[in-house]
Amino acid sequence: MSKNKSSAWVKWMTLIIVAIAGGLITKLPYLRETYMAPLQQATGATKTQLGMLMSAYGIVNFICYFPGGILADKFSSKKLIIVSCIGTALAGFWYWTLPGFTALMIIHAIFAITTVFTFWAAMVKSINNLGGPEEQGKLFGFLEGGRGLMGTVVAFGSVAVFGMAADEVGGMRNAILYYSILLVAAGVLAAIFMKDDKPVAKTEKQANPLNRKDFIEVAKMPRVWLCGMLGICNYSALIFHGYITAYLSEGFGISNEVVANLSVIRTYFMMMVGAFIAGIISDKVGSRIRFIQYAFVGMAAFASLYVLIPAGPSAIPLIVANFICYGLCLYSIKALYFSTIDEVLVPKRLAGTASGVISLVTYAPEIFLYTLSGNMVDKYVGTATPLKGYQQCWIAMAVLSLVGFACGLVLRRMNAKAIAAAQAEGAEA
Repeated sequence: MSKNKSSAWVKWMTLIIVAIAGGLITKLPYLRETYMAPLQQATGATKTQLGMLMSAYGIVNFICYFPGGILADKFSSKKLIIVSCIGTALAGFWYWTLPGFTALMIIHAIFAITTVFTFWAAMVKSINNLGGPEEQGKLFGFLEGGRGLMGTVVAFGSVAVFGMAADEVGGMRNAILYYSILLVAAGVLAAIFMKDDKPVAKTEKQANPLNRKDFIEVAKMPRVWLCGMLGICNYSALIFHGYITAYLSEGFGISNEVVANLSVIRTYFMMMVGAFIAGIISDKVGSRIRFIQYAFVGMAAFASLYVLIPAGPSAIPLIVANFICYGLCLYSIKALYFSTIDEVLVPKRLAGTASGVISLVTYAPEIFLYTLSGNMVDKYVGTATPLKGYQQCWIAMAVLSLVGFACGLVLRRMNAKAIAAAQAEGAEA
């Protein structure tokens, strides 16, 4: 096998394995999204307690995003991904025993460590290292699309193993065991097929692998924080858009079965298709940031149409078409959060730290926005205008899209100045 063919094989094997691991890694902490009622019955937890588990997970996530970025810059991505998969699986085996609520809180805190601190930035950096700036859109688009595809396949598999049990408690245990075993398999695949990338060599001044020097260097890059602003606008809109399935049911009379299918399409299929589209087109556009701007324009337009389309069965084809168009714009941006790292001139040695800062900003809304958006919707239940809360969500999505577009415009201008300055400095040298 020639050197070029070998290099290409390693690149695509790495991309596939990381996509598999990325598609599996968060399934256990987010079981309530698919199995709310069975999980309650299996654990004896109330809905409030399940919410507390997710809050514990989200808070520890928030704490872990940035130090996880530094960790990824100092240690092998391969080793971190292996540790993450196996560690999540071990916590999953403990979860399978269905322990008490205190133990479940500890398990979800462990999930945050193994899915964010040791995994998330390592995943981003391993993909960032596979190609130069001209390939980042394609690479991250394929990563997110692969995660969506993997998520779809294993979700259907979990439903199958759940149904093999005699009751819901047994089904829940089957699903937990199923995901845990798959994570062990993903860790083994990473150990066998991933190339062991070399972290930056340590010097005497870098004896502590988790020093503050890298953070200070990245923190002084306003373009990195603006990349995070693109993410926070998109991810906040994604949280608000989570109420679309309930809106379709209550406002348009669509059956629960059809709404459930649309929910699967929104969560997995659009993620996969939008990511592949973004990956292919964004590199052809020549700038991932410019592509994100275009997608924000689409998000603003289709969010506004949600407000303008009148509720009622006669408008079902229109609202479903808008649902698809908005979702594709939304998930195409989500696929490119970290593809901007090279474009804003972050050195490869700091890619993990930069991804940590971007993640910290992007996913901060998890701490409060689920509660805030729920209150927005619940506020009008039982009133003369029960759909008004949903309308406010759509307006918020449109505003966030416009803010995201403005951030992209500022970021591109700042980036152009930075590139010009770097070229001038190189010419002088």
